[in-house]
Amino acid sequence: MGADKEIIVALEFGTSAIRGIAGKKKADGSIQILDIEHEYVADAIQRGVIYNIDKTTQAITNITSRMGERLGVVIQRAYVGVGGQSLHTAGNFISRGLETKVKITPELIDNLMDNNRSTQYTDSEILDVIPQEYVVGNRTITDPIGIQTEQIEARFMNVIARSSVLENIHKCMRLAEIEIVDMLISPLMLADSMLTDSEKRSGCALVDFGAGTTTVAVYSGNLLRHLVVIPLGGSNITLDIAKANQMEFEEAESLKRKYGIAYVAAESDNPQQIAISNDRTLSENDLQNIIGARQEEIIANVWNQIQQMSSNLLAGIIITGNAAQLKDMPEAIKHFTQFTKNVKIAKSLITTVDVADDITTPQGISIETLVALLMHGEANCVTEPEPVVEAEEVIAAAQGEIAAHYAKPEASIEETKPAVTADKKPEPQTTYEHESEQPVRKKGGLGESMKKFGRFLGNIFSEEDDD
Repeated sequence: MGADKEIIVALEFGTSAIRGIAGKKKADGSIQILDIEHEYVADAIQRGVIYNIDKTTQAITNITSRMGERLGVVIQRAYVGVGGQSLHTAGNFISRGLETKVKITPELIDNLMDNNRSTQYTDSEILDVIPQEYVVGNRTITDPIGIQTEQIEARFMNVIARSSVLENIHKCMRLAEIEIVDMLISPLMLADSMLTDSEKRSGCALVDFGAGTTTVAVYSGNLLRHLVVIPLGGSNITLDIAKANQMEFEEAESLKRKYGIAYVAAESDNPQQIAISNDRTLSENDLQNIIGARQEEIIANVWNQIQQMSSNLLAGIIITGNAAQLKDMPEAIKHFTQFTKNVKIAKSLITTVDVADDITTPQGISIETLVALLMHGEANCVTEPEPVVEAEEVIAAAQGEIAAHYAKPEASIEETKPAVTADKKPEPQTTYEHESEQPVRKKGGLGESMKKFGRFLGNIFSEEDDD
């Protein structure tokens, strides 16, 4: 396969949709996006959890087929981003007493890691392990190899998810005939692609405000310290607006995007009256009160996850996601949490991304996580399509072969003799001195030729069936 067809493909199971991305890495380290596809399956996926196998499988097939057709390839494999409300971290420690004072080796550390991975969680399994620190004697260090000790304690942060979530993803991908190259933890891929080493080292919280979930990842000392997915997001605000004003979700979403503010210090004395469906109006104050109430709840849940570690967040709170685009979101976080350090919107990914001119991102969809998954992919996921031969070409070729095989030879003297009738005596036959001079007479005539032709066609179709 040529280098121009070395394409990475990634899929993400979102709140109510499946999204796919295809692209490749350039020599300078940048990413070239070749295609982005998505398909809504609100009745099959909720907050990243699959509830309908058949509909989800069909959506995967549709997305990969469209991408393959657009790029002129066959997609056989893909990276899969794992997120959703069941994803979270759990701390664990493994203590080991040694018979004598020995030097800590890599083999001992690997053994402690294996013991940690064997930890059982009810209805859940470990996706990834982030080693935290090691306690050796009275010292807490990150690299204990080479130190003499009689006692060591290893502290791990396990990233876990519900077993049923992972099983359903595997099942749908298998039914769609797409091999999983690797299952990547979406929030961690996003953090690696969006946070600098300095921010991770100094301490920060990356908050991804999505449509149905809000994901919080806390870093300190360049290590992940906490990860949780809160089952609340921007769509909850939209639903509140729709229910309060008896309107469709789409209209409520449009109002939120156009007029919504995450935090308003005081109501307006002369509020604007916004025209809505069925010849009605909605007071701007009423709209902001609806948005503010739910926004306060979401931020309160975020603060509950990071408050105990807030003193270590020297780099502040960094927010991203489509729902983070609501006006004055940083001000809302500061007001509802009393967080005194920096709160900022993540501007872009660390890596340069080149998007083809003919690719359009659907409104309301954030592609940062998709791009992050693509950035962490390495394997080629496509193959060249099988050449398609038109039926007319097959028929023409077969006719040519048959014609060549059964080309009629030049007429013999015997075949050119006039027919003998009862009224006419046969003409005298020519005599030959040598037998070799006599014309060769074909045995069997037309009937035999037809039999051979039939056998030839039978052989052709028999060979096709064997293939």
